[in-house]
Order: sequence, then C-alpha cells, then structure tokens
Amino acid sequence: MATIKMNRAKSAAAAISYAVGPNRMKQETKDWLIKHGCPPGALKNNDRAVVRSGINISPIYANAEMKAVRQHANGDTVKNQAVRIIQSFAADDLDITKPENWQKCNDIGYEFARRAFGGLDDENKEGYYPSYQIAIYTHVDGKGHKLHNHIIVNKTNLNDGKQWTVDNLDQEWRSFREINDAVCREYGLKITQERSKKVKKTISERELEMKGQYVWKNDLRARIDGALAEIKKKNINLEDSLKARGVDVRRRGKNGISYAFVDNEGKKRISRGQRLGTNYERESVDEYEQEIKRQREQSQERAREAARSVRLDARRQAIDAVQAHQQHVERSVGTSRERVKRVGERKRAIIKLVRSLQQAVDRSIALIMRLRADFERRKAEMKRFQTKIRKMDSIKSYQDLERQMRLVAKVAEQSKKTAAPKAIVAVTLRAENSSNPLIAATADMTQYLVMIDQGVWSGRQFEFSGREKEALEKATPEQLKKINGIAKRQAKRLSGIVDEAVERQKKNAERLRAVRNRGKRYRR
Repeated sequence: MATIKMNRAKSAAAAISYAVGPNRMKQETKDWLIKHGCPPGALKNNDRAVVRSGINISPIYANAEMKAVRQHANGDTVKNQAVRIIQSFAADDLDITKPENWQKCNDIGYEFARRAFGGLDDENKEGYYPSYQIAIYTHVDGKGHKLHNHIIVNKTNLNDGKQWTVDNLDQEWRSFREINDAVCREYGLKITQERSKKVKKTISERELEMKGQYVWKNDLRARIDGALAEIKKKNINLEDSLKARGVDVRRRGKNGISYAFVDNEGKKRISRGQRLGTNYERESVDEYEQEIKRQREQSQERAREAARSVRLDARRQAIDAVQAHQQHVERSVGTSRERVKRVGERKRAIIKLVRSLQQAVDRSIALIMRLRADFERRKAEMKRFQTKIRKMDSIKSYQDLERQMRLVAKVAEQSKKTAAPKAIVAVTLRAENSSNPLIAATADMTQYLVMIDQGVWSGRQFEFSGREKEALEKATPEQLKKINGIAKRQAKRLSGIVDEAVERQKKNAERLRAVRNRGKRYRR
C-alpha cells in the first residue's frame, strides 16, 4: 500500500537538492541493506537518489531547467516555486533489499505524477505528458527503511506560463490519493478499503512511546477524545468541552481545523486535525456532532410521540370507561323515557342530599377535634336523649311532626326558666315498628346531624334502611326538600338546647366549686 504526502516548497532548488542528496547516502543505511540481503554492488552510488526519472525535464539538470522556465514566464518571482510529493511504500508491497524494486518504485511514482498533473491515458495523443516539469527521485534511506519517492513539480505551466494553483490543498491531496491507489492497483499492490488512518503517529512518536516518554500529541488526542465522549452524554458543544480541558479549537475555511493547548511541559502546541488522524479532522468531527444532534432530536421526538401516545391511550380508556358506564346505566334503567326521567330526577335529588350530608361531615371534622375532651360526658347525655326519643315513636304524619316541634319549643322555654340541664329531641328516631318510613328517614337524618354537631358520632357510615331507601326513591323532589329542611332545622334547635344545657351545667359546677373553696378558706 502506497501513501502520499504533499506540500508547497518555497525553493525548488532546495527541494531538488534534498531529493538528489549527492554523496549523502549514510554508511549505516548501506550496512543495514547489505545485512538484510541487498547485493553490495547495487550500492556503489553514494547519492541518496538510487533511481531518477523526469517528465518534460532531465532529472540531472532539473534545477537549471525549472529555473529557466520560471524566469521566462515571470522572472522567477513566484513565492512558492514547487510542489513536493512524498510517495512511500510498505515493506509488504516492495522489498527495499531487492534492487529490482527500486526501479519499480520509480516507475510507479512516474506514472502517478503523469496522471496527477493532467496526463492523458493514450500515449499516442499529444496530451499524454502533462504541461509541467516533474522530477522523480527514489530513496532507500530513512528511519523506517521503506522505499519512497520524492516527486518535485515545477508550478509554472510550460504552455501559458501560469502557476499551478489549488484552492484547497487537502482536497487536491484526496484526489491525488485516488490516482495513487489506481496506479498501485495496476502494479499489483494491495489497497485497503480505508486508506486514512484514524490515528496517525510518526516514527518519532512511536519511539517516544516505546521509551515510555511523554508524547504531547497523545495527550492532545486524549483530551479531544474525552470532549467527544462528553458531548455525547451531555448537552454541550465541542468548543466548550474542549475549553474546559484547556484546548482551543479553530475551524479554518470549509475543511480545516486545528487544536492548540499547553502541554504538560508548559509548551504551547498547535496541530491540525489531519496530522492527528482521520478521527480528528474537520469532516469527522462535524459528522460526529451532527450525528449526536440527530440522535438527540430523534430521542426527543420519540419521547414526544410516546407522551402523545400515552395521553391518547388515557383518553381512549376514559372514553371507553364512560361509554361502558353509560351503557350500564341505560341497561339498568330500561328503555322507557319516563322511567329514565324519574330515575334521573331521583338520582339528582339523592346526590344533592348526600352532598349536603358530606358537607356536614366535612364541617364536623374540625368540631370533633375541638370537642374530643368532652366526648365521654356528651355521650352520656345523648344516651338519655335517645331514651326519651324512643318513647315518642307515635308520629304518623307531618302534622304530628309539626305539633311535636311546637312541643319542643314550649319545653325549651320551660327549661330556660327552671334551668334544668335536659334536652328534648322532638322527632322520632328510627325503630323497628316506625309506621311512616319518610318520617323515620327524617329522624335518622336529624339524629345524624345532632350527633355530628355535638361531637358524639361513633364513626360508622351513615346509611338508610332498605324501607327508607325505597320510600325516598318514590318521594317527589318537593318531599325530599321538605324532609331535608325539617331535619336541618330540628338538628339546629336540638343542638342549641344541648349546648345551653351544657353551659348551665358548667356554670353550676363552677358556682358549686367556688362555694366549696370559700368553705375551705373559712375552716382554715
């Protein structure tokens, strides 16, 4: 697999001089090659370039020929005179110890350079050779001991004298990489599916790692990895996450990105994303952020859909429950409109009555707490009242009930004059032989309200007897209203009588206690 690197060279002469390397072949390189099987006769030349070739130029006089073309075109005033491309081959593709592979390496570099700068595929046509001067030099030295080409391209066009320009060198490099892959494939070299390395490390970085020394690029990668992991878990952008880790990120142009930070040694370091690896390039980072954003939006949308689904299910269940209840009510009341109307009226009347009773229960809770201390005494009083009430089970009509009410008022007036601590309940309580169920129900309601108001309610649920319920269902709304009014008025009157009697008892007890205390003082 062949890889390429490219950059601009300010001086074409310097780039060519380095590529030719006259008398700069190191002895240690020769020793290593001979030790690993290279014939000694192939290393007679001491130049770094073991094989040379050129397109539109002689590789031996490349410097002079390129300079002449630049001077003719623009007086040799170009800022960046050449483009330098380094094409490197893995040991599995080309064995550096075999001299026949040196020429093959140079041929691959020649074909790549010809196509990369505009050469046609048909050798018989005029445009087969590109309109640029290109020199290819093959090296066998270097730390990695890999065959590699130095390709020097004069930027001045031979046809029009204009300079070779490109808006995005990285984008151009990607197109050159595809040409390189195609040429290598034609020469039988293996091409992996993913050419770019996710993490790029130089030889010096690997050597430092092997020695266990600090590598600032590894530190930078670790900080970027931590920031990328954080933005996936938290709703935070990459810039803020990197800043919290001491890394400043800068996006340049459409595809460029660079990272700057102060390493553990106190030095300020800056690196482009492409030098760290494909995981840290602008395209990868932007795609990663977009993917996280898309996943969050999908999660939010799923949550909203789930909430809507839950609400719809709840509504459907509520509607189904209401419909089922309505169907049950319709089946229970029958198909007759008249009966439905009567049942509805009775139902509303009972509901109103029960609500009024429930309101009374609610009001009585506070009163029960306040009168808990007097519970036993008032319970005894109510027992005496119940005994008297049972003796009055002779009411047969509402006229009798009104007469009893008048009797209660009369007795109340007499009790005020005599100051007797008694209270008379002027309505019949429910008994087994009550002749009128409506009056019995009225008595029950009166008893309930009185006991609630006086704080002696035992806590059991209030419930009419079956006979009273049947009578209440047949009663008219006017009758129900009258029953409710009578019960409330009687309860209020009886409660007043009881309260007055209790107050009188308290006053008598205090008066008696004062007399006793006075007598004690006299005896002393």
